[in-house]
Amino acid sequence: MLFPSDRRVTQPLSNDTNRLTDPSLPSTSAMPTPLPPGQLKTPLTTTKLPVVIPASTSSAKRQRTERLVPPPRQHRIIVLPGVLLGSLVMIVLASLFVIPLDNGQQSKNFAQKVSTWFASGPFRFTTSQYLATSAVTPVLFTGNEGYCGGKDIWGVCATVVTGSGFMGTGQMQRPIQGAVITQPFGHLEYQSWCGCWKPHTGIDLAAPYGTPIMAADSGQVIWTGWDWSGLGWAVKINHGKYIATIYGHLQRFIVKVGQDVTKGQVIAYEGSTGASTGPHLHFMVMVNNFWVDPQHYVRLP
Repeated sequence: MLFPSDRRVTQPLSNDTNRLTDPSLPSTSAMPTPLPPGQLKTPLTTTKLPVVIPASTSSAKRQRTERLVPPPRQHRIIVLPGVLLGSLVMIVLASLFVIPLDNGQQSKNFAQKVSTWFASGPFRFTTSQYLATSAVTPVLFTGNEGYCGGKDIWGVCATVVTGSGFMGTGQMQRPIQGAVITQPFGHLEYQSWCGCWKPHTGIDLAAPYGTPIMAADSGQVIWTGWDWSGLGWAVKINHGKYIATIYGHLQRFIVKVGQDVTKGQVIAYEGSTGASTGPHLHFMVMVNNFWVDPQHYVRLP
């Protein structure tokens, strides 16, 4: 039941005619057609309208910038002088380390000085290579004779009389028994110390590893230690009359500098130290500190 006081009920106009004829009253328009429940009133088109954002005055105009050009590289100018300087340095170093062999003589150079410093300096790692006090005698070599005066195996030379007066017999014997010659004297071979090809300075005698090595003649030991030029562990004996013998590629030696040895006495054992491809003895005879054919002094093997 509805009551007239209910505001939700629309009451009919009491005087529709007066509203239509009275100009002082506002005019009414037709009511829109009601939509069914759950249906929204949307536009018929599905096209999304673009949103236009006005650009600012400063960003509206695009400024043109010039392309940056990198500066030229300055180091290209010094490439050629750098290459020339590097080549010159390499040539100088090569000339310092390559030892000239004139008539079988080894000249003292920068590499020998470095080797001597390592051998005798505070960081030495080889056995003693100093001459005994009794072995120092005046150097009598002049002119084109062998170089003497260093502390390596090539600069320590034989003298006319040994420091102790214990002289050689003048007749050498074989320094190793049961060996065969694997490399003769004077044969052209590759030298690792200079990276060059030189004549073989001694005779290679191969025997089983550890075979005893004997002194070829009596005399005084004037050098023992590690040779930088490829002989490995080595021994040098002064026999007097400017004659010396060298024994290289040793496994080990059992003599010391200044010690007198007799012909046939065991001084070391055969090995393969230094620039060696297998167990053998590199036996040398030095006269006036020049190497000569050992077979002129002893029949080998």
